[in-house]
Amino acid sequence: MASVVSQTLPLELLEAGDTGVVVEIDGRPELVVRLEEMGLHTGGMVRMIRPGSPCILEINHQKFSLRIEDAATVLVDVAR
Repeated sequence: MASVVSQTLPLELLEAGDTGVVVEIDGRPELVVRLEEMGLHTGGMVRMIRPGSPCILEINHQKFSLRIEDAATVLVDVAR
């Protein structure tokens, strides 16, 4: 039986198909508010559709594009 290990990673390091829980959003206040308005908030689920810059994320069954410099401010707990 394989064990599942949880890692906290910057959003930019997620691979395609990785799903995780947002544990921290850090950055300029206006950037944090913008990300929260998109649905990216602490405790929320996020799935990486396409890594890179811009990356494509799925949040609440909707897809969003995010530049890597914005994504780097988000930490996600990922089970691998």
